[in-house]
Amino acid sequence: MAKSFYSILIIAGPVLALLLQALVLSRFLNRGNRDYPLAILFTLILFPLTVFAFVLNKYPNLIPITLGFTTGYAAADLCMHILLLALMLQLIRQTLLQLGQTASIVWALGGVSALVSVSAYLFFESDFARTRQVVSFWMVLLNLFWWTLLLRKRKVDRRVMLLSTGIGLMMTGQVIADGIEILAMRKDVKMLIAAYLIIYLTHYICLYCWFSAFKTPKIPEVAL
Repeated sequence: MAKSFYSILIIAGPVLALLLQALVLSRFLNRGNRDYPLAILFTLILFPLTVFAFVLNKYPNLIPITLGFTTGYAAADLCMHILLLALMLQLIRQTLLQLGQTASIVWALGGVSALVSVSAYLFFESDFARTRQVVSFWMVLLNLFWWTLLLRKRKVDRRVMLLSTGIGLMMTGQVIADGIEILAMRKDVKMLIAAYLIIYLTHYICLYCWFSAFKTPKIPEVAL
């Protein structure tokens, strides 16, 4: 029963994700929604990677899983995390400037981000799941710092708030799911199902937040 549900999940999960990603991409057709090019680039890379994941899950014997292949896929996934991290730093800088504060701290945060990423990669070497988990956890902490800044504003741009909410939820889901997957050791099907459910659900919520964020070219501010 668990194996059957797992087989359905790894096929249906990416399909629904692709539909939501397509909806988010459709928002960027409006010129008024192109003020965050990093968000556009992230979604553009995410879409083909999700297609790739669907093909691999649907036809597991189609492409030989070699070391070079897994390394390349992991590198592409890491690039997405770096893009998302860069987007967060951009939005933190924007928030600081709106508060009338110097944005020099963003350079320090960028340096710490690079240090965390490189250290995790060197420490865990080929264990990409653990490296990604560390980077994702750092991004969750960055998102909490960002929210402390947002809460200091009387009014917050709804687009920024939804982008932050989506990123925070997705990275939190990534940290939890990676932890479960590491514990499962790719053997416990029920734990793998739990990991994938968390990944997909938080990913769906993030995409919905982004879809709502870019609903109109100009979104009013909301009071906190």
